[in-house]
Amino acid sequence: MRSGTILGCLIVSLAAGLAPARAGERLSLVFVGDTGLNASGARVLPDGGFKSGQVLPFDDALGDIKPLLKGDVVFANLETVVTDNNKITPRDKMFVFRTHPEGVRALLGAGINVASTANNHVMDFGATGAGETLKNMEVMGREGLLAWPGLGRSVEEALTPQLFSAGGVKIAISAFGIGGGGLPASQGSAGTLRGDENFRSLAKRLAGIRAGLRILSVHYGQEFAPLVTAAEAKRFAELPDGIGIIVGHHAHVARGAAVVDNRLILFGLGNFLHFGTQNMARFDICRDFGLLTKVGMMRADDGTLSLETVEAVPLTGMHERTKPMTGAEMQLRLAVLNYLGSKLDNKALGAQGLRFDGNGLWCAKDASDPRCAAWATPPLATGKTAQAIKSACARDVRRGG
Repeated sequence: MRSGTILGCLIVSLAAGLAPARAGERLSLVFVGDTGLNASGARVLPDGGFKSGQVLPFDDALGDIKPLLKGDVVFANLETVVTDNNKITPRDKMFVFRTHPEGVRALLGAGINVASTANNHVMDFGATGAGETLKNMEVMGREGLLAWPGLGRSVEEALTPQLFSAGGVKIAISAFGIGGGGLPASQGSAGTLRGDENFRSLAKRLAGIRAGLRILSVHYGQEFAPLVTAAEAKRFAELPDGIGIIVGHHAHVARGAAVVDNRLILFGLGNFLHFGTQNMARFDICRDFGLLTKVGMMRADDGTLSLETVEAVPLTGMHERTKPMTGAEMQLRLAVLNYLGSKLDNKALGAQGLRFDGNGLWCAKDASDPRCAAWATPPLATGKTAQAIKSACARDVRRGG
């Protein structure tokens, strides 16, 4: 691992593990992005979070997307403090988020079973708020939450991968994000790692652990920037051997996907469901949607997992009631993702950008999934549609722009 800017990603190793799953069994994973169920600075309530000055019940906000949150692993980036304490003091920053534990239980009930706790909002109420988050996540670990990597009471705890089993596979997961701090933690508090040296140590530690899948969630990148930089693509390719799937979050917009030497890279998920974010529909077609990604993997005779399918589901309404896009709206955003994927083609890195068909499906060569029998790489958009996509994605958009 070479030094460089902190990467925002979720990484899954495709190496053989110690899992008891049999050959021919499939493992399904679902990945969604930035999540928080309350407005900035709002007080917490057990029955809902604040949106536009009104209380929005948690289950109402999740109702339209819940059917898609089904898989052996369903991951979200939990970009909020988790507490029922309305007296805790926030840090002095523009946006501060806290969600009642009942909100996270609603996410758990909807299907999300793994949550990253390493990002630039988990410390919004200082090390004390982070300690309450960790305490509440540990309680939910006895209620079905499989893992909540990122926070720790010590550097060693934050560096140590969390282990769990899903779909008959032993999985190791770690998390890293921008805006870390609070370590070493005092009694009752917690913190997250920060700095390139800690990131390299975390990636090396994860790559060396015995597991069927290795997952690393990292919050990174420039907000509202859908195009991946050459430096980001190169750093992803230089991650330690054995790290196989990368999924980014933090930019609030979806980014392209690529396969690099059997390593799947989902560069950005955008927003999933966050009451504290703006309505992304105010932006252009390259920035106005979030992304739910389904990954299908197959167990081989020797126990290794191979990537078979990736499905892209463009999302809308991520600021209050997330739901999948449909019809022409969906088709246009898939064309955007295909354009972004085409910009990731790189022979020097061995990278091939993913293109999704009209159903949002990409298939690996020789995939056994029945849906892949007649699958072919779809063409890129042409004419006025292509020009509109290119123009939108090239814009330099900043917060409030």
